[in-house]
Amino acid sequence: MSVLSKTVLEPIVIVCLFTAGCLINRRRDSRSPIDVENRPLVRENGDPSTQSSSLSSSPSLSAVDDSHQRNIVWELLRRFWRKYPFLPEIWYWNLTYWVYQGLRAVSARLIADNASVFERAKQHALTVLSIEQLLGIDVELSVQRFFLNNYPDWMSVLGNIYHSHICVGIAFLVYTYTYLPFPTYQRIRRTIAMDNAVAFVIVTLWRCSPPRLLPEEYGFVDILHPKVNPNDNPWQNNRFQLTIAAMPSLHFGTALFFAVSLYRFAPHAVVRVLAPLWPAMMLLTIVTTANHFLMDAMVGACVPLVGWRLEWMVGELAVVQNWVFGPIARRMGVAGAEEERARAVPGGKGMESGKGRMD
Repeated sequence: MSVLSKTVLEPIVIVCLFTAGCLINRRRDSRSPIDVENRPLVRENGDPSTQSSSLSSSPSLSAVDDSHQRNIVWELLRRFWRKYPFLPEIWYWNLTYWVYQGLRAVSARLIADNASVFERAKQHALTVLSIEQLLGIDVELSVQRFFLNNYPDWMSVLGNIYHSHICVGIAFLVYTYTYLPFPTYQRIRRTIAMDNAVAFVIVTLWRCSPPRLLPEEYGFVDILHPKVNPNDNPWQNNRFQLTIAAMPSLHFGTALFFAVSLYRFAPHAVVRVLAPLWPAMMLLTIVTTANHFLMDAMVGACVPLVGWRLEWMVGELAVVQNWVFGPIARRMGVAGAEEERARAVPGGKGMESGKGRMD
């Protein structure tokens, strides 16, 4: 994927996917199944014009009008929020993604001038390579050379596959939110967040260079970030990029988690059949591009197992969420909406049916 595609096309695709998620899951009638009270913009205490004329003689007319306008704004926000219940998922995704990326950026800056850390990461990579050689699974170099010699045009395709994991992940969230029971979707979403936390701990405690950053005598070629001219390569000059983060491969671990979730829970047979193709393509990609060792993928595959067991820890953060956003949610009249959605019966079908949440 070119720099233009990464910086321009990817954000456009992300916005389109989130927009599609909102539109697909919008509530189609004017009365939400969890909206006990369909409040009008103007209270039915009398005709608005009558209220206006009766208030015109009041010295506090301006204050009343301001309060009335504020109530209208909150009511419009409430209706918009209830109309598009997928909106909170956009917030959750951004929170998960940017906290993880922010921590990686901070980590990159903290070790930027520490040569010993990078030397240790290289030694860890050589240790991984030695273990693979001992086990007879050191296939990275031979696989990369096979594609470079026989199918060089595939490298750009594999690069696009590698960089598309964010867009694929959002598409996965839209699909699972739409068709899976909400408690199942909620656990999947929390598992993804916990996976990021687990991976960051491993990356921080055991830094490991990817094969492409090993000395040239090891023969690996950096496909994703070619060193034609480092001055023209924004990745090489990005001081917030954490380069020594090969172990574990969250690209593969997340791809495998997506596939297992779809195979286990998706209501559509075609989705269950196609789901395993994504981790298979991602495994081929990370090995061929020399971005990960095979053992990185193995450890990455174990991360969702831990995340699935520990996802409840993410749920405990709801206390913080309610403390920060509770006043706003109560002002909008949407407090507890997530729990209500889990019990809602949209479209005349129960959530346990695994169908969508569209009314």
